[in-house]
Amino acid sequence: MKKLAIFVEGKTEQIFVEKLLQEIADKHSIAIEIISVNVNQKGKNISTIKSAIVTLETKFYVLIYNSSGHKNVGSDMRKQYSKLITSGYERVIGLRDVDPTPIHQKSKLQHDLDFLLPKGSIPINIVLAVMEIEAWFLAEYNHFLKLDTSLTPDKIEDIFGFNPQTDNMETRPKPSDDIKQIYNYLGKGYNKSEKQLNRLAANLDYEFIYIKLANSVPRLGEFIGYIDNFIT
Repeated sequence: MKKLAIFVEGKTEQIFVEKLLQEIADKHSIAIEIISVNVNQKGKNISTIKSAIVTLETKFYVLIYNSSGHKNVGSDMRKQYSKLITSGYERVIGLRDVDPTPIHQKSKLQHDLDFLLPKGSIPINIVLAVMEIEAWFLAEYNHFLKLDTSLTPDKIEDIFGFNPQTDNMETRPKPSDDIKQIYNYLGKGYNKSEKQLNRLAANLDYEFIYIKLANSVPRLGEFIGYIDNFIT
């Protein structure tokens, strides 16, 4: 059984990554454990949100580690790296937004994070969603049609001034605001409650993400590439 650890910055990434994994790998062959860090005045409280169910069919064991903050992803990866090696993990991936770092400092941020990652016997990489993971959701424009069949990319362009099909969503300064405006237009909220995040994740077209967007959205393609290489 192969083991992979994925560190994410928050609930949005946690829910998306879990759903993505379930869609990429056969549901019977993958076991997913989710751990979340709760930071309060007394320090960090680490709790298990979901326990992995391992069967004779399980080929892949994935730990999703919610660091609860973009600044914590890299540091948690460093702290847990040796333990993960001892526990038999074969790869470690991190996922966090570029935001709130300005776009012109993206390369420096990536360099600094890569420099601080530990060097050891298993590969470790951190992927930056530009500017936020919501850029990936914008690029998956099909899911808007599930909410309203009239909400085509051209209509989004007429109303909001950008086209999620033809424009580069990684250049949007605040993708989460774009998602919120579109959802508000439809009479639906996007305040990142768990219910709303689950609704969004359920509507995404993962086949389109895996086959099409992985080739056209660079950072998404990088992230999926790491997972794909692990599974295959």
